[in-house]
Amino acid sequence: MQELHSLGEERLEVLKILYPWYKEEVFRRREQMMRLTAFASAFLVLLLVTMLAVPSAAHSDVTGALFAITGVALFTAIFAYLILQQRDRHRMAKQALIEIERAMGLYEEGLYATGKSLYPEEWQTAWHADRSVIVYLTVLAALTVLVVAAVLLRP
Repeated sequence: MQELHSLGEERLEVLKILYPWYKEEVFRRREQMMRLTAFASAFLVLLLVTMLAVPSAAHSDVTGALFAITGVALFTAIFAYLILQQRDRHRMAKQALIEIERAMGLYEEGLYATGKSLYPEEWQTAWHADRSVIVYLTVLAALTVLVVAAVLLRP
């Protein structure tokens, strides 16, 4: 019986060590998605402003426009891929974090506080409703469309 109790304590100690690591990982991945979006958006806005502020060359050609559009599309695609990659890693870390929280009893009623759980039950599933990545990708797509339109409408 003592061995079982100490094994439980050892597992609890491991969870106490892992918990802050996974918590930090969840926040770090979220922040990375925001930074990637901010950087790509800033670059696209700068490109758009530059294109609108600088007069076009006298002999704009279709080839130059095609290269510019392809470059902008590739730039956006790379950043969209990186954001989606961070989203997937964020989700994996979040799932692991919730499992650790469950194992630690943070959602169990009465374990830490009388008559209620330490963490609200909905925290276990609330992250499924997160739409921030859709916002990030929509902003990138909208800015990309604006830059492409500026290239196409340039005299």
